[in-house]
Amino acid sequence: MDSAHSQQHTSDQAPLKSRLVDVATGLLIERRDVKRPTMRQIATAAGVAPGAAYRHFESQDDLFLAVVAKLFSDLEAALTKAIDSELDPTKSVRRFAHAFVIWGLENSGGYQLLFEQTDGNEVVVNTARPGLHMINRLAIMVAGNPTSTPLDLQKATLIWVAMHGVVSLRMHKTGMPWPNTIEGDVDHLLDALLNR
Repeated sequence: MDSAHSQQHTSDQAPLKSRLVDVATGLLIERRDVKRPTMRQIATAAGVAPGAAYRHFESQDDLFLAVVAKLFSDLEAALTKAIDSELDPTKSVRRFAHAFVIWGLENSGGYQLLFEQTDGNEVVVNTARPGLHMINRLAIMVAGNPTSTPLDLQKATLIWVAMHGVVSLRMHKTGMPWPNTIEGDVDHLLDALLNR
């Protein structure tokens, strides 16, 4: 192969390489839903005939909603246990936030199912998203009394957003040299968000 042909071949490859990177980028950043297992796969894994699943759930969506309800119930039980005997509202907020992060990291697959995929219309019940009442509960703790203001709800939402960031980043960026412990990150974020 002569030198002119080799130079031409190399120059032809540069635009193709760039185009391949561009196309791959476009495909990788497309939003996609988590592929749910089929009723047949679930029944097989449970060791029952595929028809058995349909005797308990009308559709795959119904079974999915039952899973979402169970996971939210598990999360809420962990949050309730964390704040159960705490009377100080500020300490309750901290315990709530720490329990949320711990549950998320210990139940990463369930956490991703609840918080890291797009909600379909099937999960909206009476125009409310599942788990939304937990943010309202947190707003009451932020308020320090049985009624919360819009500012309390805003702070509670920001706390949830921050805690979600801690869980998601710690879950997905495992090789990151984090300067703080998980508990330290939670406390620093709470101090900033609660203006303390």
